[in-house]
This record gives sequence, structure tokens and C-alpha cells, in this order.
Amino acid sequence: MINGSISRRYARALFSLGQENGNAETLGKELQVLQNALNAAGDDIRAVLVNPTFTAAERRDLLERIMRDLHISATTANFARLLLDKRRFGALPEIQRDYTTLADEAANRLRAKIIASGDMSSSMQDKVAQALSKATGKQVIVSVSVDESLLGGIIAHVGSRVYDASLKTRLDNIQRALIESAPA
Repeated sequence: MINGSISRRYARALFSLGQENGNAETLGKELQVLQNALNAAGDDIRAVLVNPTFTAAERRDLLERIMRDLHISATTANFARLLLDKRRFGALPEIQRDYTTLADEAANRLRAKIIASGDMSSSMQDKVAQALSKATGKQVIVSVSVDESLLGGIIAHVGSRVYDASLKTRLDNIQRALIESAPA
């Protein structure tokens, strides 16, 4: 794994190139597609790409086959080759994350992680995203996970802020208030 500042530099370089060419969003999506493909392929494929015991030609051939199947642009393909040649391919997850952060900042977007007590309909997700957008003044993109221990409601993580509207927290607050107000 490489230093965070180095992954940010790689992400910034690709993002700047994308902004110059007017395809920064596309490049970000392609990085995500490449990352998702590697995650789906498993640790063995990633291990080959970062393992120096395999020849550079073997690693390059594997990467070329993966990229050909994904139909990614020449810019993203060249970037992936650069990472491979510079032995920085293991940092792709951090670079992709940093790239997404840069793209979100440039587009005035925030990402919110919603934890719900049960499955949320897409219309409910849209309503939550709209409410968070209104509260933050930015476009909010939500991802939802389920935690049945919440009993009801949701918890929204938006940047460094947490909006807790869960039934579990409300019940815990009531219990704490009752205990604190009980006579000694």
C-alpha cells in the first residue's frame, strides 16, 4: 500500500487530465468499473498484478485482457498501465477513492451512507437524498445498508456529520433521561 498523499497525486493527475479533456466523470466511472472487476475476480488476480515474482510481461498481459473485456477508454487504460509499470497498481482502491472525492468536490456532490432498519424503497431513498441535499446545499448520492438492530428509522453518515433518526437511539435517550432523573 502506498502513502495517501501519493495516491492523491495519482488521482489528481488523472482528474486534471479528465477535466482538460472534458471527460472527468467518464474516467471516474471507468476507474470504478476496473476496481469492481478486480474485486469480482478475487484476490488471485490482484495478487498477480502486484506480485513482482511474475514477469512484467505476464502482469501486463493479464491487465490488457481485463481492460479489453471492460472496454475502457485509452486514457484509463494508459493510466492503469502506468500504475502497473510504476508498481503502484496495488494502490488502485485508494486512487479510485481519492478520484471520486475530487470528482464529487468539483461537481458539488456529497456521498451519504444510510443505515436503515429495513429495506428502503427507491422513492424513500430519493426523499432522504432530497432532505439531505436541502440540509447540506449539495447534491447527495445515497448508498443504503440494513441494520435490523435499529428497530426503526435511519442513521445517515454525510461527510463528517451523522444524522441519527433511529428508534434505537431515541429509546436509548429516553432510558438515559429516565435513569438520570430518577431519585437517588
